[in-house]
Amino acid sequence: MPSFQFHAASLVFFAACTAPAESHPSYLEAPATPVTPGSPIVTVGSASRAYVVARAVSPEASIPIVRAPARIAFRDGAVSEVNLPLPGRVVTVHVQTGDRVAMGAPLITLTSPEAAAARASLATAHAEHDAAAQELARQDTMIGAGVGIESERAAARARLRQNDAELARAQTTVGLLGDGSGSTFTLRAPIAGTVIARRATVGSVAQPGAEPLVEIGDPSALWIVADVFERDLANVHTGAGVAIELPTAAKPAHGHVVAIGSAVSGVSRTAPVYIAVDDRAGDDLRAGMFARAAIEEPAGRGVVLPVEAVLVKDGKRTIVYVESGPDRYTPRDVVVGRSIDGKVLITSGITAGEHVVLEGALLLDSAAEQLL
Repeated sequence: MPSFQFHAASLVFFAACTAPAESHPSYLEAPATPVTPGSPIVTVGSASRAYVVARAVSPEASIPIVRAPARIAFRDGAVSEVNLPLPGRVVTVHVQTGDRVAMGAPLITLTSPEAAAARASLATAHAEHDAAAQELARQDTMIGAGVGIESERAAARARLRQNDAELARAQTTVGLLGDGSGSTFTLRAPIAGTVIARRATVGSVAQPGAEPLVEIGDPSALWIVADVFERDLANVHTGAGVAIELPTAAKPAHGHVVAIGSAVSGVSRTAPVYIAVDDRAGDDLRAGMFARAAIEEPAGRGVVLPVEAVLVKDGKRTIVYVESGPDRYTPRDVVVGRSIDGKVLITSGITAGEHVVLEGALLLDSAAEQLL
């Protein structure tokens, strides 16, 4: 039954073709050998035109060449971690996770004996610095009056330098504590942004070097990080367009590749590809969300055809049919790139503006072994 259907369909199609001219045989008379450049032009009759569709091609088209899982993350420098300069006990927590804060906003208030000691050391350093400065001034006066001793002035100058260093150290320590008095100090937001983590609870004791008490991220500084397999990295180029599928958005967002990671993970064999988002709707993007990235071939690297437009000859050559006149078509060898989603990239063999057969190529060539 299948054989009967095939011959019947062939007879219907063959009957629709016009009788070819002797110098331009129809594809009904196509040779059994592979078509090569310079082969006779294939013609079709008016009744068969509906089966063959040719259109002008453009090198501006692009197709996804790599698909990869991705995640939304803060850009480098867009997250600030608030750590403790001294051990202390949490007295008040001023923020919750998800709160938006301005730069300098209070985050956590703590009490610490070390804070009281640091402020006392600063006061002592100020007093000793003032005394050392006065002593040096007295020695300078005595030397000027001719009654001083140079070695004593040199010693006074050395003490002042030592007190300068101690005062600077004490000021730095107290500066880390911020405002407050005695044993109380308040940690404040170093940047404006959103609280993305808070690990402090009232009454808990916190130590320097532990996990940050608060993390703040700038929601305006986000990008997409796609995990691309090492076998696909050669097909990814800086500047390539990217379609980004988000679970919260009905339509994909669009971006472009800004950087490609230089290291490949030893376990997953992937490298990060960093993608800047060119369009976004409101607050659809949030750090930590998962996404899918379809990285496209950069525009201008070739033309894109439907996969059914490309034929395989001899198991290795690939050809397309180019319209050479009204209802006349010529085979053309082409070099193909990667195919995906029913489309294939043609890297050479076709120039912009040529009319290429997009539908019906297999019907034009009875010697073609298969579609690409």
